[in-house]
Amino acid sequence: MKHVIIIGANGRSAREIIPRLQEQKDVKLTLFLRQAERVQDIATQDMMVVEGDARDLEGLKAALQGQDMVVNTMGGMDLGDTTETLVRAMTEVNVKRIITINAGGIYNELPEPFNSWDYNMTGETRPVNLKAAEAIENASLDYTILRPVWLTNKPITDFQLTAKGETYKGTETSRASIAQFISEIVASPERHKKENVGISQPNTDGDKPAAYR
Repeated sequence: MKHVIIIGANGRSAREIIPRLQEQKDVKLTLFLRQAERVQDIATQDMMVVEGDARDLEGLKAALQGQDMVVNTMGGMDLGDTTETLVRAMTEVNVKRIITINAGGIYNELPEPFNSWDYNMTGETRPVNLKAAEAIENASLDYTILRPVWLTNKPITDFQLTAKGETYKGTETSRASIAQFISEIVASPERHKKENVGISQPNTDGDKPAAYR
C-alpha cells in the first residue's frame, strides 16, 4: 500500500488529482488542509482528513508520519516559506518522494512574446515560485517539480513536457492533465525523479492563452 498525502487538498488542482488517485487500489490517501469540512463532498471513509496549517512545522511532521509520497498543491504569495517548512518537515521525518506544482516562467523560459505578457500579468509571483522550487531542489528529496502555465478546467488529459533549461511549449495547462500526470507518477514513483519539468497542453502555442486573445 502506498500512503500519499495531498497538501492543500481543497484546491481546484487537488480536486482533479484526488479522484484519479482513488482509482488506484494500492493508494491510501491523506488530505491535509486548513478546514476539514471543505472536503466533505469528496472525502470518503477510506481517506484520512487532517486539519492543519502548512506553516506549522510540528503539525506537518505529525501528518507526514508513515507517508510514502507527498503531493504538494499549495499556492499563494507565502509559497516559498510554506515550501521551506514542508521540506524541513519531510527531512525530519524521512519522507523522500514529493511531487509539487509550481509555475512556468520562473526561469524566463517561456517563449516571446508570451513570456513578456505572462510577466506583465503575474510577474510578482515569479520570485515566490522560484524560491519554492529552489527549496525543493536544494534538499535531499526525490522530487518532481511541475511547471504549468495558465490553468484551465478543460477536460483534456493530453500533455507535453519540457525539461528545465528548454524553451517552454504552449500557453495553457489543463488541471486534468496535471492530475493525469501526477497519477501516472504515483503509480510508478521512479518516473521523473529529480526532474523539474514544464507541463502544458499541446497545440496551445501563441502570444497568450486562448481566453485572453
